Amino acid sequence: MLFKDALSKLEKGIPMNRKSWLETDGYLKLMPGMGYVWKIVLLPNPNAGNFIFAVEDFRADDWQEYKVPVKETSESIEVVEG
Repeated sequence: MLFKDALSKLEKGIPMNRKSWLETDGYLKLMPGMGYVWKIVLLPNPNAGNFIFAVEDFRADDWQEYKVPVKETSESIEVVEG
């Protein structure tokens, strides 16, 4: 998917990443009420911060929806989102 399509999905609250990113590269999320895209990293330690796009990110066609991992517990299923 192209960046413009990924941006549209980010605006709808859908987390995004690039196929070329490693699991440790995390994913992007546009937080409600904020004008910045956040990069959320779950591994090796949860962390978040503003993401600075490179020209390569704008030109890339490998954007995809990020599926937030689901952590199962004995009591319920809980979504883990940095």
